[in-house]
Amino acid sequence: MLILNLLIYSQGMVLAYAAESKTPDWLQYADGKEEEEVTEEERLEQEKLEQWREKKKNIKVPILLYHHITNDELTEENSISLISPYDFRLHMTAIKTNFTPISLRQYYEYVVCDDGSVDIPSNPIIITFDDGYSSNYELGYPILKELNIPATIFVVTDTVGAVAGEGKVNYSHFTWEQAREMEASGLIEIQSHTVSHVKVDELNFAEQVRQLRKSKYDIEKNLGHKCDMIAFPYGHYDENVKRIAKNSGYDVQLLVDDKTLESDYEVNLPSEGLENLTRMTIAGNMGNVNVIEIIRRTMSKKEIK
Repeated sequence: MLILNLLIYSQGMVLAYAAESKTPDWLQYADGKEEEEVTEEERLEQEKLEQWREKKKNIKVPILLYHHITNDELTEENSISLISPYDFRLHMTAIKTNFTPISLRQYYEYVVCDDGSVDIPSNPIIITFDDGYSSNYELGYPILKELNIPATIFVVTDTVGAVAGEGKVNYSHFTWEQAREMEASGLIEIQSHTVSHVKVDELNFAEQVRQLRKSKYDIEKNLGHKCDMIAFPYGHYDENVKRIAKNSGYDVQLLVDDKTLESDYEVNLPSEGLENLTRMTIAGNMGNVNVIEIIRRTMSKKEIK
């Protein structure tokens, strides 16, 4: 009888152990947490996010730089910063036909996004202006509105509203009121090109800080929005200048040199961030077909990282 009871007890222990061993803890839990079942909806969302990230790695974005729009006669020396209204319209029409213009703000939001909630169209391109000439308002802005092309204008804040012939500027600059009108359209955004258009890397520390922070203050005070983008005049900057700009609140830094040789041109990759953006300086003697070809060749030579 004792042997029978021991046998029954042993069998019960084996059965109990087997029952307990059907789903051991190490299969149910990972790192102390119960494994969650992935739904089909979650799986599809993850696939969509991976596709978005893969697309983002392969995006190339040209940024073009224009200055003053005028019918003044072009020379080899001044063509780097002048373009006729006729040619500017041709450029914008060709760009709208071959690319999809986006704003620099859209690009910023795309680069900083990591959850797939922000996207940009295929063949993106960005239009920018430097200095803040009245011609940007009087001639460029109507063309941009007509073609629905966004642009960012980097202004020298001490010359906003300055009039040619009064000793401060060679060409008149638009006013804060005109800047507000352009921004109200939703197409134009005004950002910093320093206080007085200087070579920032050649200044002492105190003046570097003033040039960056006062221009930011002037824009925020007069236009009522955050100023977090800067384009350095003449392409003059160094690591110290970039660090001061970052500490001053500039999330976007454009580091282009004033060069119009195709060999100097580059486009931008989202993976490179926002503190080393480069632009292609468009000269007034470049035909619209030539500009499109140059952009395409520049894009083809840029390697995806």
